[in-house]
Amino acid sequence: MMEATDLIHSKIHQYTTLWDSKEGSPYDISSPTDSVIGADFQGLTAEEQERQREEWKAELKKTEEEILTLKQVLTAKERHAAGLKRRLGITAWREFSEDMTQGLKNLQDSATYKRTAENLQFAKDIAKEKTSGIVSGIASSGYFQSMSSAFGAARTKMTSSMSQQTFDEALNEHNGAAPSATTEPAAKSPQ
Repeated sequence: MMEATDLIHSKIHQYTTLWDSKEGSPYDISSPTDSVIGADFQGLTAEEQERQREEWKAELKKTEEEILTLKQVLTAKERHAAGLKRRLGITAWREFSEDMTQGLKNLQDSATYKRTAENLQFAKDIAKEKTSGIVSGIASSGYFQSMSSAFGAARTKMTSSMSQQTFDEALNEHNGAAPSATTEPAAKSPQ
């Protein structure tokens, strides 16, 4: 640990020396607070700057330790809460289901949802009126009547002419060849 601290000190010293040889500040002063701190820090002697750096390092270390402690406490509390939920029979799926149910209820109770549902019902009613008028107009047209009767006749002819023809026989009949008589397979004669 001491080597790391010495390395940090040497890098800070190199950086400070580099900064002293150039014009301008090595700090990225982007906020009013940073500019005040940067200006105050620049006004300190090298010994005071080093002391200030040590104070900041100590404060940073303390803050990081507090953060770690808080994370550990939070983890312990989360485990405790999970244990209590398990004892009460509250599962993750149950929590999710309850959250979804409550969210859906809140959505359905909202004015926007109700207004949208009313508008959709209105559009559905208009569409039903318009399509029923179009369908009845098509059904009563002469062209539809003639097509309907033609399809009906074709269906009747097809269902009444169903036969026991094989595909090959139907193909031969279509090509103009005489249908061949179907021969029953000869019964096996005893040998």
